[in-house]
Amino acid sequence: MKYKLFFSTLLLIAAAFTHTAKAQNIEFIDGKSQNYFPESSGFADCQIYMKNTGTSPIKIAYEKVSADYPSAWDVSFCDNRNCFFAFRDKDTFAALASGEKASMKISVFPKGKADTAVVKYAVWDINNPSQKDTLVFNIFVRWSLGGYVPCASLISVYPVPAHEQLNVSGSGFSNLSVYSTSGVLLKTISSLSEVSTINIADLPLGYYILGVSNEKQSRQIPFIKN
Repeated sequence: MKYKLFFSTLLLIAAAFTHTAKAQNIEFIDGKSQNYFPESSGFADCQIYMKNTGTSPIKIAYEKVSADYPSAWDVSFCDNRNCFFAFRDKDTFAALASGEKASMKISVFPKGKADTAVVKYAVWDINNPSQKDTLVFNIFVRWSLGGYVPCASLISVYPVPAHEQLNVSGSGFSNLSVYSTSGVLLKTISSLSEVSTINIADLPLGYYILGVSNEKQSRQIPFIKN
């Protein structure tokens, strides 16, 4: 009887430890694995949302597990603090207050290339590093109706990141447009010279899309205002 009581006590302690070790204050809204089906032209934001379900602020850490994607694509990566023109190996989110949401975002610019990609990131509460979850982005780029014709001319955009002005040099384009990452048109410039300057001093800090086009062709280029 004593041995049974002893082992029962051990099992209860182990169960309590296991529950504590697995306690996680991160809720993955809509799941940890998502499928995305962007068109081959334009761009698409692929996001997985997280929420702090605890009663106190948390800081989420992340680390790249793998990133298998076509080299022909342009990609960018954002946490809730910064955006990068490549997949970040590891970093942390800005602290999330109780009930606050944030997303890990991958923006894809296929440039007319239909293909697939799988990107995986491990995420965890830095106060509970023993419990890690893996976010999986499955990206399937399809051909757009009517196909895609890239801008024939070589376009150069600088400086990167930009602060007050964004310079665009090249030839063969007649319109420049600045969009938010959600596709909202913010600025448009026409009647361009070979080197054009866009005033972005009034834009909030963050990530934007530069649309370069003429009557037959278009191209989207990401940039950061810092």
